[in-house]
Amino acid sequence: MSVMNVAASSGDVNDVLEFAVSNGAEFAELFFENRQVCSILLEDSKAEKISKGKDSGFGIRIVNAGNTAYGYSNVISREEMMRLTRDVLDEVRRGKGNFILPGKMANGHVDKIVIPAESVSIEDKVAIAFAADRVARDASEEIAQVSIRYGDTLRFVEIFNSEGMAVGDERRQIVFSITVVASDGSDLQSAYRSVGGRKGYEFLSPELLDGLACEAVASAVRVLHAPRVGGGVMKVVLGSEAGGTMVHEAIGHGLEGDSVSKDQSVYSGRMGEKVASELVSVVDDATLEGRRGSYIFDDEGHPAERTLLVDKGVLKGYMHSRYSAERLKAFSTGNARRESFRHRPIVRMSNTMIAPLDSDPDSIISSVDNGLYVARMGGGQVDTSTGDFVFKVNEGYLIKNGKIGSPVRGATLIGNGPRILTQIDMVGNDLGFGIGSCGKDGQYVPVSDAQPTIRIPSITVGGEA
Repeated sequence: MSVMNVAASSGDVNDVLEFAVSNGAEFAELFFENRQVCSILLEDSKAEKISKGKDSGFGIRIVNAGNTAYGYSNVISREEMMRLTRDVLDEVRRGKGNFILPGKMANGHVDKIVIPAESVSIEDKVAIAFAADRVARDASEEIAQVSIRYGDTLRFVEIFNSEGMAVGDERRQIVFSITVVASDGSDLQSAYRSVGGRKGYEFLSPELLDGLACEAVASAVRVLHAPRVGGGVMKVVLGSEAGGTMVHEAIGHGLEGDSVSKDQSVYSGRMGEKVASELVSVVDDATLEGRRGSYIFDDEGHPAERTLLVDKGVLKGYMHSRYSAERLKAFSTGNARRESFRHRPIVRMSNTMIAPLDSDPDSIISSVDNGLYVARMGGGQVDTSTGDFVFKVNEGYLIKNGKIGSPVRGATLIGNGPRILTQIDMVGNDLGFGIGSCGKDGQYVPVSDAQPTIRIPSITVGGEA
């Protein structure tokens, strides 16, 4: 593979790292980045915002006695690296480390790309947005608003540290999303759909985008004419297309090693304990090809891994960066990520999922006499220290006599993640992925989450009826 060289010369990098160690750094790391971005926003059938640009820079991190200092600059030169290193050294207590000359650079592989997004003209990208807009508006007379977002990113990163690491990686992302609002003159309901990942432009075929637009319209119109659901405790089936919000929010953040090491997670100190139903296994896997949360190396240069977090209900591991692993006397799992060179790496999820089992999804639904089927989850809030959550249901249906019935709206799921995980009593053989950008400590990184169809025998459903 050919990774664009974004760093200064190897001699300058070596000199800066050696200078940092000889002047009191126990550990020093240089992170270089070159980023190309294109984004388009279409609203009311008008191109409201079109942007294309480049950004580059570097950051240096110095660690001493568990204390971290970080600085960054968008000027890549020997003089700037030395200046910033001196400033960052002043922010931490001096220690003593060993310097190992970085070896030959290890490069990540190129994704299987047919058409690089950066090779496609802005005009062509705008054209597919307008095409999806027309399909959505033509699909129903009740569609009042359509918003289309397109984005592609190409990042080249290089990571060097005082322990001899030298890693280069090429990272691509492409995302296409549509939000539609349906109106009957007195009420409004919206629906959202998105696709994307580490893929080439060929991924966004006309068939895929037309289907995405029609699916969003159908969902919004169904919910617009649906009655408001009444609240109560009931059986709930989460469909595989619900997006994996439950696993991401209800348990994923709680298994990130930084919060665990600070005793800020409900899962702190519980390694080896039963934390979920024996039907539940949870995995974070950054190695999945083409997925939005995938990468070859994390932002500390550690190779991506598949990390088993919960195995048949038993807590087996946490997600770790170098820093959190040291605090818990563990090993990095390749989950150190950063939004850009302007940010220090912190523990983040990649592609997090509940593993599928062997139940047929239809049999899970038919096992429920009366309950709620959740087809699409919305946003929500979770307290990682307790696991308490509230999630919005964007698209839900009543289950009557083992069959999916009429759509309902206004539902929320209210509960406690650890408790709900212990109650799951059926797990399907399917697996549906959702994509997004996860925020934490002011940083956003691309992620995906997934789950099979699952049955929760008892959960509080908030309603508006």
